[in-house]
Amino acid sequence: MSAEPGGTPYIIAGWEITSQCNLRCPHCYTAARTRPHDEMGTEVCKGVIEAMAEIGVRMIGWTGGEPLLREDLEELTAYAGERGINCNITTNGVLLDRRRAEGLVAAGLRAFQISLDGSTPERNTRMRGTDEAQFEKIVAGIRVCKELGARVFLAMLIGEENMDDGARMVELAKRGGVDAVRFCGYTPAGRGRRRDVKSRLGFTDVQRLLEFAETMEKDASMVIDFDVAWGPVPPTFGFHQCTAGVETFYLKGNGDIYPCTALSHRRFRVGNIRQRPLPEIWHSPEMSAMSRYPRERVKEPCRSCDNFSACRGACRAGAFVHTGDLDAAHPLCLYLAARERAAVRR
Repeated sequence: MSAEPGGTPYIIAGWEITSQCNLRCPHCYTAARTRPHDEMGTEVCKGVIEAMAEIGVRMIGWTGGEPLLREDLEELTAYAGERGINCNITTNGVLLDRRRAEGLVAAGLRAFQISLDGSTPERNTRMRGTDEAQFEKIVAGIRVCKELGARVFLAMLIGEENMDDGARMVELAKRGGVDAVRFCGYTPAGRGRRRDVKSRLGFTDVQRLLEFAETMEKDASMVIDFDVAWGPVPPTFGFHQCTAGVETFYLKGNGDIYPCTALSHRRFRVGNIRQRPLPEIWHSPEMSAMSRYPRERVKEPCRSCDNFSACRGACRAGAFVHTGDLDAAHPLCLYLAARERAAVRR
């Protein structure tokens, strides 16, 4: 477990502060709603923040739905800051006007991650249903956040349909002075489980996916990150130590708690803060069970792979969401794709 000076654990909480969203993205992994549902009020949220401070949370990532639909977000951000908890936000950016950006920065918000899945109004319309005016609002919001001195990250979901737009997204990020681009691999969760969405975004050519990752990795002029859905990526094909339920957890808007955002499937639900105190849930063995997952259970071809010691079967949540099997080999293994390509070239 990472720790601050003095041995205090540094815990990051992802918090779905609302399940309501102003967009209806077909691939939304939370299947966000058009109206608020079973949300916690401001004072209840403040109590949760107190409990988070008690167990050592040092960072809250506001998510949704669309967090900017919560008018008390500035108040909650400031309240968390007073208790030693920094905050950042993941937003679709449509509502990120100067008033909200200034208010959140003044409240202590550290960073904005803006979800944008197309580099042009037309491409983003196809992916997220936004119109041209909304696209321009998103771009303007990025500019405002940078003017205010905040860190800004662009998050782009990559599926089969829009992979060709990734390089143009990086160029858009550079023009906007964005700090980094995060590529999120399509996963069949939430509304993304629908057959029509899978047919558009599901990966059918892992070699093409490998080539995309390699191309992005070669761009030294921009910080580029790949989320856990990708598994190990080139050039090292290594993978991080799982910290689910040890250094991170995910809180749904209805109070349900999961070991991490990637494990927000009912199978991995640990408890609900409306029924049990957060410290009790946090310290339960079920919370950290996935971080102790026995990697010898990972199935072939992972187990006999010469890269297994570095990869360790990749993120188990990523494998599970694609296959429904926690022990399955990662179906989008880029290392295996690279090895197969090398064999063909020989």
